[in-house]
Amino acid sequence: MNGDGVELAAVLGLAAAVFVGASTQRISGMGFALVSSPFLVMVLGPHEGVMLVNLLGACSSLLIFAQVFRQVEYKKVLILLIPAMLMTLPGAWVATALDGPLLSVIISIMVILALASSFMIRNLPMGQSKSLAVGAGAVSGFMSVTAGVSGPAIAGYAIASRWPQAQFAISVQLYFLVLSLTSLAAKGGMPQLHWQQWAGCFAAMVVGILLGNFLAPKIPAKYSRAFVVLIAFSGAVSLMVNGFMAL
Repeated sequence: MNGDGVELAAVLGLAAAVFVGASTQRISGMGFALVSSPFLVMVLGPHEGVMLVNLLGACSSLLIFAQVFRQVEYKKVLILLIPAMLMTLPGAWVATALDGPLLSVIISIMVILALASSFMIRNLPMGQSKSLAVGAGAVSGFMSVTAGVSGPAIAGYAIASRWPQAQFAISVQLYFLVLSLTSLAAKGGMPQLHWQQWAGCFAAMVVGILLGNFLAPKIPAKYSRAFVVLIAFSGAVSLMVNGFMAL
């Protein structure tokens, strides 16, 4: 295959991953990084791929947030976001102090346990407490820096607190927007892509969000919530497998 063919394949690969990730994010409220990250890393490599996930994840959340900002539950998001931002500091220290693969395995186990326990406490009074929201935000922020996965802990909180899926999918965009920008700033750089790759990524993102806008109202909340749980568990299992393979 010649250089033009390789370049075209790279553009199409990136665009396809971004399209699926953006539409998933709009429909279920989360999943851009979990869906698109493996493919972006495969095409660009770990460093550039993760930075592109952070950047495009922020852009995707921003585009969705701009459409629905009047419906966002700001107080609820703020309770989650403040501890999440604070926990990025110790998370950054732990990420440098502990072995990466071992940390991935530990965190993935924590995520699976958190998701499982969220089903057990959803009918208890603590499921509606602010302390649970603070804890979920703290765990999510810690995981965002240490493992690049912030969604599963928030998904667990949404289940436990019985946060209606439609409101969750809208409100959580502000949360992911701020955390994605924070992660990108912590890395101190920007991904280096050809202009055709940038164009393909952003075009695919817009089309994916438009498709999500069309599909989101047509998909029953129980299926969207089930999809969120499936994405969260899949992300945790993938993180665990990658950690074991790297050990």
